[in-house]
Amino acid sequence: MKRVYLISELFYPNKTSTAYIMTEIAKFLSKNYDTSVIYADIAYDANVDHVNEKKLEGIKLIKSRALSLDKNKFFNRILGSLYTTFSFAGKILRYVAKEDVVFAVTNPFLLVILLGCIRRCKKFRYVLLVHDVFPENAVPAGVLKNNSFSYKIMKTMYDWSYSMADELIVLGRDMEKLVASKVSRGKKIHIVENWFDSDLQPNLVFDRNNYLGVDVTDKIVIGFAGNMGRVQYLEEFLKIFASSHNEKLHMILVGDGACKNDILNFLKKNGIDNVHYLGPKPRSEQSYFLNSCDIGLVTLSPAMYGLGVPSKSYNLLALGKPILFVGDEGAEIDLLIKDNQIGWSFNWDNPEPLRSFLTTLNNKDNIKSEKAKILANERFAENIVLSKINQIIK
Repeated sequence: MKRVYLISELFYPNKTSTAYIMTEIAKFLSKNYDTSVIYADIAYDANVDHVNEKKLEGIKLIKSRALSLDKNKFFNRILGSLYTTFSFAGKILRYVAKEDVVFAVTNPFLLVILLGCIRRCKKFRYVLLVHDVFPENAVPAGVLKNNSFSYKIMKTMYDWSYSMADELIVLGRDMEKLVASKVSRGKKIHIVENWFDSDLQPNLVFDRNNYLGVDVTDKIVIGFAGNMGRVQYLEEFLKIFASSHNEKLHMILVGDGACKNDILNFLKKNGIDNVHYLGPKPRSEQSYFLNSCDIGLVTLSPAMYGLGVPSKSYNLLALGKPILFVGDEGAEIDLLIKDNQIGWSFNWDNPEPLRSFLTTLNNKDNIKSEKAKILANERFAENIVLSKINQIIK
């Protein structure tokens, strides 16, 4: 039986997006292959679940040591990535043989470079799942400038590293174009989108006001759930939202991240009382907080073209929630909305159309999206997406 090694910093019992995705991929592949997972022994955040460990039976778990550091601090992230990367390298050199398949995801961020070096010496088959495009994603995050010497050096290193993969899996059409510009011609690049969580409950009946702890009767609720980081540009959206002065709108925020305190300070300083922060919530409550909103908000900062496709988009579709997207024109979610008419898309270059939309949005009956559910079930169901990954490995 073919042996497959999954390499991921984040894995079960973590329940964050990448951990959940890699855990489900491992469970699916273990039905057909001798499957092992090399992962870091670290709790990424409070979203951890030790209840369902029996689901991992049949998978060999190879735990690698990691440092427990504050991930929101830049130098801590570098130190943690260095430690985990070299710890992973030892495991890969020890366990992986020439005839094996390595299926890796792009975390920690230094692993891509080291895997490229190991692949050059050890001729295993290498499939790379691209969640992050380095170093391009460091520019909108404000970590690097694209005209700096350090950026050019890192780009040369990472472009070579991505080229060392036998096959690459990307999350969308914009990411495919960007990755194709980085790697050698003829390199196999597959678009495989993320899937929606199979345990979501589309027709959940519950007291929305009671769950949210605020009265939103007759309000149109826009919901943001996920990482409140630099590339989400959430504070900029809140400035436009507040300037719409639409009393019919209410907004809920779920999550955590590097910009959380700045966002909460902005809301408090400006006395914005129609935005309600629920804090971070476990994945097990997704059906509640996503069903609490009438519209799902997905934002990406300017210059994020090709650098990310938020997986929460597919959960929103599965629940029949139209998506309000703000980001680069031509980004995967922008194209998805326009191709299928399942929401609204705006860009940051001209905020006036977005402000006008928010100002005039007042009829809840016009924002339901049965098209979203149909699209999710036809294209983004878990078994459909995982079968694509299986075919690539096969």
